[in-house]
Amino acid sequence: MGQQLTLNNTLEEELRIMLVEKNNECNALQAEVDALKRSVAEEQEGKYRAYIKFADLQKEFHQYKALDELN
Repeated sequence: MGQQLTLNNTLEEELRIMLVEKNNECNALQAEVDALKRSVAEEQEGKYRAYIKFADLQKEFHQYKALDELN
């Protein structure tokens, strides 16, 4: 019976090790997903700010053009 107990303990320890490894993999993947989400959010915000700046510059250009046409 002692040998069976040792075998079960060994298998349980192997499963514990596998579980810890998979948990570590999950944590690493979650950290990567979070980093990618932040990166995408920053990129989208940058595009939005660039679009707003472009719209402001277009408006300013049209104002200057209108003033130039008056002179």
